[in-house]
Amino acid sequence: MAHVNPNPKPVPPQQETTKHPSAWVYHFTFGFLMIMLGVTVALYYLDLDRKTGITGVNLIVALLVAVSKATAVVLFFMNVKNGTRLTWLWAALGFIWALLMGGIFMDYESRAWVYHDGWQR
Repeated sequence: MAHVNPNPKPVPPQQETTKHPSAWVYHFTFGFLMIMLGVTVALYYLDLDRKTGITGVNLIVALLVAVSKATAVVLFFMNVKNGTRLTWLWAALGFIWALLMGGIFMDYESRAWVYHDGWQR
C-alpha cells in the first residue's frame, strides 16, 4: 500500500513569466533603427537598378531594410523574443494575417474590370 501524506503542501499555480530586457537592449535597438533610417534615406537617393543593371533591386533592398526594422521592433520593443509560446503564436498569426490581406488586395487590384451600364470604379 502506498503512503499518503495527510497534510500535503499546496502547490502554487504554474504561470508563465517573461523576462524584461535591460535598458541597453532598447538603446541598441534604437541605434539600429536610426542606422536603418539612414540607410532608407540613402536608398531613396540611389538608383541601384541603373547601377546594377537589374530591374527591381531598389525594391528588394528597400523591403529587406523594412523587414529588418520590423523584426527588430517586434522582437525587442514588443518583447516577443522573451515572450511565451502564446506570444510567439499571436505574433506569427499577425504576420500570416497581414500576408493574407496583402494577397487578397493584390488579387483584387490585379483583376481586369468590366464596366456595365456606365458604372465606373
